[in-house]
Amino acid sequence: MRGENIRLMILTGLSLSFATIPEELPIVITMVLGLGSYTLSKKNLLVKRLKAAETLGTATVIVTDKTGTITESRMKIASVYPDDPAAVLGKALSSLSLYSLTPMEEEIKKRAAGLGLAGRGREVRQRNFGNGIKTRAVIREDNGDYELLTSGAPEDVLALCAETGADVREALSKETSMGRRVIAVAYKRLSPTDVNLDFKALENGMTLAGLVSFEDPPRPGVRTTVLDTARAGIRTILVTGDHPLTAGYIASEVGIPSGRVITGSELDGMTDGALQDLVKTESVFARATPEHKYRIVKALQQNGEVVAVTGDGINDALALKGADIGIAMGIRGTDVAREAAEVVLSDDNYVTITEGVFEGRKFFDNLRKGIKYYLSVKAALVLIFLAPVLLGIPMPLAPIQIILLELFMDLAASSGFVAEPAEPGIHTRPPRNPKENIISNAVIRDILTKGFVLFAAVTGVYLYARSRDLGLREAQTFAFSAWIFGHIVLAFVSRSDETPLISMGVFTNWVIDLWAAFAVSALVAGMYVPFLSRRLGLEPISPAELGLVAVAMLAVVGSLEVRKLFRREG
Repeated sequence: MRGENIRLMILTGLSLSFATIPEELPIVITMVLGLGSYTLSKKNLLVKRLKAAETLGTATVIVTDKTGTITESRMKIASVYPDDPAAVLGKALSSLSLYSLTPMEEEIKKRAAGLGLAGRGREVRQRNFGNGIKTRAVIREDNGDYELLTSGAPEDVLALCAETGADVREALSKETSMGRRVIAVAYKRLSPTDVNLDFKALENGMTLAGLVSFEDPPRPGVRTTVLDTARAGIRTILVTGDHPLTAGYIASEVGIPSGRVITGSELDGMTDGALQDLVKTESVFARATPEHKYRIVKALQQNGEVVAVTGDGINDALALKGADIGIAMGIRGTDVAREAAEVVLSDDNYVTITEGVFEGRKFFDNLRKGIKYYLSVKAALVLIFLAPVLLGIPMPLAPIQIILLELFMDLAASSGFVAEPAEPGIHTRPPRNPKENIISNAVIRDILTKGFVLFAAVTGVYLYARSRDLGLREAQTFAFSAWIFGHIVLAFVSRSDETPLISMGVFTNWVIDLWAAFAVSALVAGMYVPFLSRRLGLEPISPAELGLVAVAMLAVVGSLEVRKLFRREG
């Protein structure tokens, strides 16, 4: 059977979970209704397809932006240069367009309002950011006087000015080296005849109004998360449009190697082959455009990396689509970006992204556990009915009992693996190969081993009952009881392939605990309540005999725990 078909079967099995912890409930609802997405509610991630959650767990590189993801996106003006806030912020306010809504622009408006400043004149024309342009130009008119204002990347604005002193560049270097984001503002008087000229023809010989520096500190927990993911074999690459010194400072603050910062202009002069070599060692890219981000993603993929990439704008759609996992920002992301991505991040936080990666690992682990358990039970059931045919003896289970097992036991137990906690080493082991099949030779051997042990235990109890010359209904009651207890023990054994149950704790998956308690209660009721026992084909057996059956199944099926000790030693 192909892996996809098996995955579909186990998802069907997982669908019958009626009581799960709140953060898992959307996953179960998705499996029941066949919806196209689910929410990791405590992780602030909306995953559109279940396959995307699995792929997220194989990520080897996270390509992230800075503002609002690595940092808090709470822009505060730290300083202005020269030390004349009213003059500098007055020009900065006038340089904004009518619909300026970014955090930096809102902070300029707020600080200007605090100084009693108001924008001058009406907006006549504007040229916005985009297409590699890192500045905005606005032409304003006030009582017949026209003024051109340009703001944005300091190095680009300074290049438009008639003259700038060394003190300006020194101030810029000082601010960016402290991780601050800096914009420059310049202005120029225009004659009425110049108003309709191309902006390229107008933006020269301008006068520098000043520099505005913004502080946007790293989010709490990002540094720890970056270091934790690095130990798990996952690199973080920072791609931002900010100044190289700002990018390098923030990267070093959060634990991203920043010995060298690559700029967008360097990428423009680089071949694809050279870029493939570069991304093997370098992790910080500044003054980058969405096109640069796309090239970086493709270079990483050519190196065999599984890439998760964040994006928030229309221009990021190409990189989001091109990545193995596209993650759109839910707060500041555009509709186009959210549509292009497979995952939507509701809090725009890097910590949430990495939590999603580990959640994806857990998802795959639990999916595989559920598959192995489900198929082990089926293998045992096939053998249990095949053996009597070969031996020429009556079947150990009545038809009604088989129906009950199929409807409630197997599927309900499989759903318990949805709530299984993550494996202890999930944060330190390297990413798995995305080409690894969920059903490997080792998995098949494990399925057959567990199925055979369960079959042998149940059949042994059934043959023991027949050796005592009991009636068929009584012998089938022994076999049915053995199946229920063996089923339960196998579920607990299957919760981990390497960690012994005693280390995990019997009561750390309350879904399986409740299912086990319900199964035993149903067995007791079905055996000792006459109305039920007649219809289920069961005969009451003494509590002592029932206890012996339980102990026998615990000993035989529980012996599978011994294999974990050898695996840990190996």
